[in-house]
Amino acid sequence: MNGPVFLTGLFRRFRSFVLRREVEVVGRCNRCGGCCRSIHLSDEGRWLRRVSQYEKLVADAPEHARFRPVGRGDQGFLLFDCALLGDDNLCTAHETRPALCRNYPPKSLYYEGGRLPNDCGYSFRAVTFRDVLLRRKPFKPADFSAVLRREIQQEKDKQT
Repeated sequence: MNGPVFLTGLFRRFRSFVLRREVEVVGRCNRCGGCCRSIHLSDEGRWLRRVSQYEKLVADAPEHARFRPVGRGDQGFLLFDCALLGDDNLCTAHETRPALCRNYPPKSLYYEGGRLPNDCGYSFRAVTFRDVLLRRKPFKPADFSAVLRREIQQEKDKQT
């Protein structure tokens, strides 16, 4: 695993946990097409490394057949381009696009240390330690009553 990306993701998850603030996705699509090129695909939470894994993914979820392997990234994972991206950077099958596309950009990209394409209209907004220390954003203490309610419900579920 690439050290800087892994460490960035680890730090982002740690900061979110400590400050109890989840990252926000803000902005809107600029139609740059960057989200449809040189992307990673995952199956069961693991990035694809082999074409055989991609073939299994397509057999299980045919909507992923729109993605074509185009090479490998720095970490050795397969990179894919969407075959349904038009010359105008618009999806030619927008109404039937898979969840991967409808939910772009996922917050998980931020927590894995990833970045958005440069021309993307979306961005990630996260509360930083500096924001809290300089009192630009309030610290959110843990909601212990919510934790207690969740634990009580889990106990009830175990008994039934």
